[in-house]
Parts: sequence; structure tokens; C-alpha cells
Amino acid sequence: MYLYEGGNAIPDSQPVDQQDIPAVVAIVKREMPQALLQNLETDIGSAGFKSVPSGDIDLMVDADDVVKLFKTESAKDPVKAAKQSLATYFTAKGIEANVNGRNVSIGVKYKGKAGNQGYAQVDLMVIQDAKIVAPWHQHGPRGMYADPGFKGQQNFVLMSSIAKHLNLKFDPFGAKLLNRDTNEVVGRTRREVAKILLGPKAKENSLDSVKSMMQALAQDPDREGKLAQARQDQQKGLLTLPEDTAPGTAAWYRKWSDRL
Repeated sequence: MYLYEGGNAIPDSQPVDQQDIPAVVAIVKREMPQALLQNLETDIGSAGFKSVPSGDIDLMVDADDVVKLFKTESAKDPVKAAKQSLATYFTAKGIEANVNGRNVSIGVKYKGKAGNQGYAQVDLMVIQDAKIVAPWHQHGPRGMYADPGFKGQQNFVLMSSIAKHLNLKFDPFGAKLLNRDTNEVVGRTRREVAKILLGPKAKENSLDSVKSMMQALAQDPDREGKLAQARQDQQKGLLTLPEDTAPGTAAWYRKWSDRL
């Protein structure tokens, strides 16, 4: 059985080998409106970074750019109308396209390095403030997919668990850390959010993975409170926490008490 990471918004699309991802992205750049290239964000998700074939390739375009290009400002829902206009643009060029939630999914024909003729699904994610949001989803350039156990979604589960303890919530596709009661935005960049969730000494790369976040919390006096929801989430199968035995933590005491 051949494993791959999937997408099914373009029914006849096939998984794309890692070596062919750059060629597909190059075709998309050539075919998409040039006005959308200025804020185009690539390397979103695992495509091109995991050795298994990818069922879809994610790219981000800025919602305001799409609205401006297709002049949908006066529509009841400007972004929704802009996405439909973008899909129509591709369809007029003979490229299969449909609106799929926040995405405009398109079918891209390409020739693979192995000589095969391929048909890829590319999801153009239409996102407000794409340049701010993209770094939260660009795990590949940081080398995170070298760890076979890494899953980007688990980062957000742990962040949300910590945020809940602080009466905050995190929106990964808005790049917003918000006050739960007022919806006031208290942090957007990875550096800002790291210091709020993990402590003032935390670095931006402390948010790279579940492992790095756990390491950043090693000496946090509020560690157990911040991890309380995460432990419940782990019981539900939503994430996997590494062995939690930092000296002085409740888990550390439990470990040694079990050995006595």
C-alpha cells in the first residue's frame, strides 16, 4: 500500500512525488494572476518536505490582493466573491478550479522527473495577512518534518491548551492570540506569542514543535497549570507529549515515587 498525504477537491488529481513539487509550483506561478505573486507564500505544510507523495500542495495568497484584483469590495462577502472570481479566472484558462472552503483548489498538469504525466491538486489558500499567517504553517524550512513523529496540527493543539490556562485562545489561520473574554489581539508574530505562552525568555523557535515547547516550559513555575488541558487532550488522542520528567515537575516526582 502506497501512503500519501491527501486532498480530494480535484477528484482526478494524483499524489505528487517530492521531487516534482517545485515544477508544479512553478507552473502555478506562471498561470496565476501576476498581481497575486507579490504576497504569495510557499512551503506551506509538508508537500516537498516529506518523502511520501503529497495529495495536495498548499500555497497562500493574500485575501486583500484577490479582492483588489477582482474588484469585489462592494460584494456582500468580498473575499468569498473574490475566491469565486479567482476560480473563474483559472477555468477560463482551461484549468480545473473550484472554491473549497478557504481555498481555491486547482488542477495542474505537469511532467514529472520520472517522465510521467501528472495531475496535481494545488490549494490556493486565500488568507487575510498571508505574510503574517504563513510562518505559522512553514514547518518544512525549519526542518521539522525530519522528525517522523512531527505533526503541525499538534503544535496548535498544545498552544491552544496553554492559551486556555491563560484565558487566551489562538487562531492559527488568523495568526492571532486573543483574550477569551474580549477578543482583544494580544500577539500575532511567533516571537510575541512564544513569550506570552512560554515565558519571557522563550525564543521564536521555541514554538517549532511540541518537543521544543515542552523544553521551553521545563523551568516554568506554572508548567503543570499550562499543561493541564494538554494532558487531557493527550488522553483523547489529539497530541502526543514527550516523556515529561523535568526535575521539580509533578511528573518528575511521580516518576521517582514509582521507583521507590
